[in-house]
Amino acid sequence: MKKIFLFMFALSFISNIAFSQKVEINTVKINGGELEIHYNLVDERIDRSYAISLYTSKDNFIQPMKSVKGDIGIDIVPGNNKVVKWNAKEELGSDFKGDIAVELKGNYYVPFITLEGIQEGREFKRGNKYDIVWSGGRGDNILNFELYRGENLVSSFEKRPNTGKTSLDFPSMVKPGDNYYLKVSDTKNRDDVILTENFSIKRKFPLSLQVAAGAVVGAGLVILIQSLIPEPEFQIGDPPDPSR
Repeated sequence: MKKIFLFMFALSFISNIAFSQKVEINTVKINGGELEIHYNLVDERIDRSYAISLYTSKDNFIQPMKSVKGDIGIDIVPGNNKVVKWNAKEELGSDFKGDIAVELKGNYYVPFITLEGIQEGREFKRGNKYDIVWSGGRGDNILNFELYRGENLVSSFEKRPNTGKTSLDFPSMVKPGDNYYLKVSDTKNRDDVILTENFSIKRKFPLSLQVAAGAVVGAGLVILIQSLIPEPEFQIGDPPDPSR
Protein backbone atom coordinates (compact mmCIF):
# COMPACT_ATOMS: atom_id res chain seq x y z
CA MET A 1 0.00 0.00 0.00
CA LYS A 2 1.37 3.39 -0.96
CA LYS A 3 1.99 5.82 1.90
CA ILE A 4 -0.45 8.73 1.90
CA PHE A 5 0.02 11.83 4.03
CA LEU A 6 -2.99 14.12 4.45
CA PHE A 7 -1.91 17.47 5.88
CA MET A 8 -4.39 19.75 7.63
CA PHE A 9 -3.43 23.07 9.21
CA ALA A 10 -4.77 25.12 12.07
CA LEU A 11 -3.39 27.51 14.66
CA SER A 12 -4.85 27.38 18.16
CA PHE A 13 -4.25 30.32 20.49
CA ILE A 14 -5.21 30.73 24.11
CA SER A 15 -8.62 32.32 24.54
CA ASN A 16 -7.54 35.86 25.42
CA ILE A 17 -5.67 36.48 22.14
CA ALA A 18 -7.46 38.86 19.82
CA PHE A 19 -8.56 38.07 16.28
CA SER A 20 -5.70 40.14 14.84
CA GLN A 21 -3.21 37.29 15.47
CA LYS A 22 -3.08 34.50 12.93
CA VAL A 23 -0.89 32.14 10.98
CA GLU A 24 -0.96 32.20 7.21
CA ILE A 25 0.20 28.95 5.58
CA ASN A 26 1.96 29.84 2.33
CA THR A 27 3.32 26.58 0.94
CA VAL A 28 3.81 22.98 1.99
CA LYS A 29 6.51 20.74 0.55
CA ILE A 30 7.25 17.05 1.00
CA ASN A 31 10.88 16.06 0.49
CA GLY A 32 11.20 12.33 0.98
CA GLY A 33 10.10 11.73 4.55
CA GLU A 34 10.34 15.40 5.56
CA LEU A 35 7.46 17.89 5.66
CA GLU A 36 8.32 21.57 5.13
CA ILE A 37 5.77 24.23 6.10
CA HIS A 38 6.19 27.89 5.10
CA TYR A 39 4.05 30.32 7.08
CA ASN A 40 3.60 33.92 8.24
CA LEU A 41 2.98 34.75 11.89
CA VAL A 42 0.83 37.88 11.87
CA ASP A 43 0.45 40.16 14.89
CA GLU A 44 -0.07 43.93 14.95
CA ARG A 45 2.20 44.11 18.02
CA ILE A 46 5.78 43.21 17.17
CA ASP A 47 6.85 43.20 20.83
CA ARG A 48 5.03 39.92 21.50
CA SER A 49 6.48 36.46 20.98
CA TYR A 50 4.93 33.01 20.78
CA ALA A 51 5.54 29.38 21.60
CA ILE A 52 4.81 27.31 18.48
CA SER A 53 4.49 23.51 18.45
CA LEU A 54 3.55 20.91 15.85
CA TYR A 55 1.05 18.15 16.70
CA THR A 56 -0.38 15.22 14.75
CA SER A 57 -3.51 13.12 14.74
CA LYS A 58 -1.46 10.00 15.53
CA ASP A 59 -2.03 10.63 19.27
CA ASN A 60 -5.04 12.94 18.87
CA PHE A 61 -2.83 16.07 19.00
CA ILE A 62 -1.63 15.46 22.57
CA GLN A 63 2.18 15.40 22.43
CA PRO A 64 4.23 17.86 20.32
CA MET A 65 6.52 16.45 17.67
CA LYS A 66 10.22 16.32 18.57
CA SER A 67 11.92 15.84 15.19
CA VAL A 68 11.34 19.45 14.18
CA LYS A 69 13.56 22.41 13.43
CA GLY A 70 13.31 25.94 12.11
CA ASP A 71 10.85 28.60 13.29
CA ILE A 72 9.28 26.45 15.98
CA GLY A 73 9.61 26.27 19.73
CA ILE A 74 9.68 29.20 22.12
CA ASP A 75 10.20 32.94 21.65
CA ILE A 76 9.04 33.01 18.01
CA VAL A 77 8.44 36.62 16.98
CA PRO A 78 5.86 37.77 14.39
CA GLY A 79 7.06 37.94 10.80
CA ASN A 80 6.85 36.48 7.31
CA ASN A 81 8.59 33.63 5.49
CA LYS A 82 8.97 31.35 8.51
CA VAL A 83 9.80 27.69 7.94
CA VAL A 84 9.13 24.55 9.98
CA LYS A 85 10.70 21.24 8.96
CA TRP A 86 9.37 18.00 10.40
CA ASN A 87 11.11 14.66 9.89
CA ALA A 88 7.91 12.62 9.58
CA LYS A 89 9.73 9.44 8.62
CA GLU A 90 11.83 9.54 11.79
CA GLU A 91 8.89 10.43 14.03
CA LEU A 92 6.28 8.07 12.56
CA GLY A 93 8.56 5.23 11.52
CA SER A 94 9.58 4.06 8.06
CA ASP A 95 6.75 1.50 8.00
CA PHE A 96 3.96 4.06 8.61
CA LYS A 97 1.03 3.77 6.21
CA GLY A 98 -2.16 5.80 6.13
CA ASP A 99 -3.43 9.33 6.58
CA ILE A 100 -2.30 11.81 9.18
CA ALA A 101 -3.28 15.37 10.02
CA VAL A 102 -0.86 17.92 11.45
CA GLU A 103 -1.60 21.07 13.40
CA LEU A 104 0.44 24.11 14.39
CA LYS A 105 -0.51 25.31 17.86
CA GLY A 106 0.70 28.46 19.52
CA ASN A 107 0.19 30.77 22.47
CA TYR A 108 1.78 33.82 23.95
CA TYR A 109 5.26 33.06 25.21
CA VAL A 110 5.86 34.30 28.76
CA PRO A 111 9.12 33.08 30.39
CA PHE A 112 8.31 31.18 33.59
CA ILE A 113 11.61 32.31 35.17
CA THR A 114 14.03 35.15 34.45
CA LEU A 115 17.76 34.36 34.39
CA GLU A 116 20.25 37.08 35.27
CA GLY A 117 23.82 37.66 34.19
CA ILE A 118 23.97 35.76 30.88
CA GLN A 119 24.28 38.48 28.28
CA GLU A 120 24.84 38.04 24.56
CA GLY A 121 28.52 37.31 23.92
CA ARG A 122 29.54 36.60 27.52
CA GLU A 123 32.55 34.29 27.90
CA PHE A 124 32.75 31.28 30.21
CA LYS A 125 35.83 29.13 30.85
CA ARG A 126 35.81 25.36 31.09
CA GLY A 127 36.39 23.97 34.57
CA ASN A 128 35.40 27.17 36.42
CA LYS A 129 32.27 27.34 38.59
CA TYR A 130 29.77 30.11 37.85
CA ASP A 131 26.83 31.25 39.95
CA ILE A 132 23.55 31.26 38.01
CA VAL A 133 20.79 33.41 39.50
CA TRP A 134 17.12 33.63 38.51
CA SER A 135 13.73 34.76 39.76
CA GLY A 136 10.17 33.55 39.28
CA GLY A 137 8.58 30.14 38.97
CA ARG A 138 6.93 28.06 41.66
CA GLY A 139 8.54 26.63 44.75
CA ASP A 140 7.86 23.06 43.62
CA ASN A 141 9.57 23.49 40.22
CA ILE A 142 12.38 21.01 39.52
CA LEU A 143 14.54 22.44 36.75
CA ASN A 144 16.53 20.87 33.94
CA PHE A 145 19.68 22.73 32.84
CA GLU A 146 21.00 21.73 29.41
CA LEU A 147 23.82 23.15 27.29
CA TYR A 148 23.11 23.52 23.56
CA ARG A 149 25.06 24.67 20.54
CA GLY A 150 22.75 25.47 17.68
CA GLU A 151 20.15 22.70 17.68
CA ASN A 152 22.49 20.11 19.21
CA LEU A 153 22.44 19.05 22.85
CA VAL A 154 26.02 19.21 24.16
CA SER A 155 25.71 18.40 27.87
CA SER A 156 23.08 17.93 30.58
CA PHE A 157 23.48 19.00 34.19
CA GLU A 158 21.89 17.53 37.30
CA LYS A 159 18.32 18.59 38.01
CA ARG A 160 18.07 21.59 40.35
CA PRO A 161 15.31 22.74 42.73
CA ASN A 162 13.83 26.18 42.11
CA THR A 163 15.83 27.97 44.80
CA GLY A 164 16.74 30.95 42.62
CA LYS A 165 20.46 30.17 42.60
CA THR A 166 22.83 27.37 41.59
CA SER A 167 26.37 26.81 40.34
CA LEU A 168 27.36 25.37 36.98
CA ASP A 169 30.73 24.41 35.55
CA PHE A 170 31.25 23.56 31.91
CA PRO A 171 33.11 20.24 31.47
CA SER A 172 36.45 19.98 29.72
CA MET A 173 34.93 17.87 26.91
CA VAL A 174 33.04 20.94 25.62
CA LYS A 175 34.76 22.35 22.54
CA PRO A 176 35.78 26.02 22.76
CA GLY A 177 33.66 28.25 20.54
CA ASP A 178 30.64 30.52 20.16
CA ASN A 179 26.85 30.11 19.84
CA TYR A 180 26.32 28.15 23.05
CA TYR A 181 23.20 28.69 25.16
CA LEU A 182 21.42 27.17 28.15
CA LYS A 183 17.97 25.63 27.95
CA VAL A 184 16.16 25.64 31.30
CA SER A 185 12.89 23.73 31.62
CA ASP A 186 10.46 22.49 34.24
CA THR A 187 10.57 18.70 34.55
CA LYS A 188 6.77 18.52 35.03
CA ASN A 189 5.55 21.08 32.49
CA ARG A 190 6.86 20.95 28.91
CA ASP A 191 5.52 24.46 28.22
CA ASP A 192 7.78 26.03 30.87
CA VAL A 193 11.01 26.54 28.93
CA ILE A 194 13.47 29.39 28.51
CA LEU A 195 16.60 29.84 26.40
CA THR A 196 19.44 32.14 27.37
CA GLU A 197 21.32 34.49 25.08
CA ASN A 198 24.21 32.99 23.11
CA PHE A 199 27.59 32.94 24.84
CA SER A 200 31.13 31.65 24.27
CA ILE A 201 33.09 28.91 26.01
CA LYS A 202 36.87 29.25 26.25
CA ARG A 203 39.72 27.07 27.47
CA LYS A 204 40.63 27.51 31.12
CA PHE A 205 44.17 28.36 30.01
CA PRO A 206 45.02 29.75 26.54
CA LEU A 207 46.42 27.14 24.17
CA SER A 208 49.64 29.16 23.72
CA LEU A 209 50.37 28.92 27.46
CA GLN A 210 49.68 25.19 27.42
CA VAL A 211 52.12 24.69 24.52
CA ALA A 212 54.75 26.88 26.20
CA ALA A 213 54.43 24.94 29.45
CA GLY A 214 54.86 21.70 27.53
CA ALA A 215 57.98 23.05 25.84
CA VAL A 216 59.52 24.00 29.20
CA VAL A 217 58.82 20.55 30.62
CA GLY A 218 60.34 18.97 27.51
CA ALA A 219 63.48 21.07 27.85
CA GLY A 220 63.75 20.05 31.50
CA LEU A 221 63.56 16.40 30.53
CA VAL A 222 66.30 16.82 27.94
CA ILE A 223 68.57 18.49 30.48
CA LEU A 224 67.82 15.80 33.06
CA ILE A 225 68.45 12.96 30.61
CA GLN A 226 71.66 14.54 29.43
CA SER A 227 72.82 14.98 33.01
CA LEU A 228 72.34 11.26 33.64
CA ILE A 229 74.60 10.24 30.74
CA PRO A 230 78.11 9.63 32.14
CA GLU A 231 80.79 11.83 30.70
CA PRO A 232 83.55 9.94 28.83
CA GLU A 233 86.83 9.54 30.70
CA PHE A 234 90.02 10.53 28.87
CA GLN A 235 93.23 8.85 30.10
CA ILE A 236 96.64 10.32 29.32
CA GLY A 237 99.14 7.62 28.39
CA ASP A 238 102.81 7.44 29.40
CA PRO A 239 105.21 9.68 27.41
CA PRO A 240 107.19 7.89 24.66
CA ASP A 241 110.54 6.33 25.60
CA PRO A 242 113.30 8.58 24.11
CA SER A 243 115.68 5.59 23.84
CA ARG A 244 113.51 4.05 21.18
